[in-house]
Amino acid sequence: MDNKLKAAMEEFITQRINDLGADAPAAVTDAVSEAEEQKERLAAALSEKQRPLLRAFENALGVQSGEETRYYYRAGFYDAVKFLL
Repeated sequence: MDNKLKAAMEEFITQRINDLGADAPAAVTDAVSEAEEQKERLAAALSEKQRPLLRAFENALGVQSGEETRYYYRAGFYDAVKFLL
């Protein structure tokens, strides 16, 4: 695959993920809201000394979620292109 096509695919995939995130179904929105509420409860129960651990965990979860989403979406897109060809 040439670099121009690869760059175009990267841009398309990123935009598609962003679009899907903006139109998430209620179940996804509810799950995100629940997780945020529980995180806030946990943060309130932690000491100042423990809070950096929570921030590090949140950062790691964010990276994990993004990488998983990107990987599975790319794999599905690749399979769809192969199928169409």
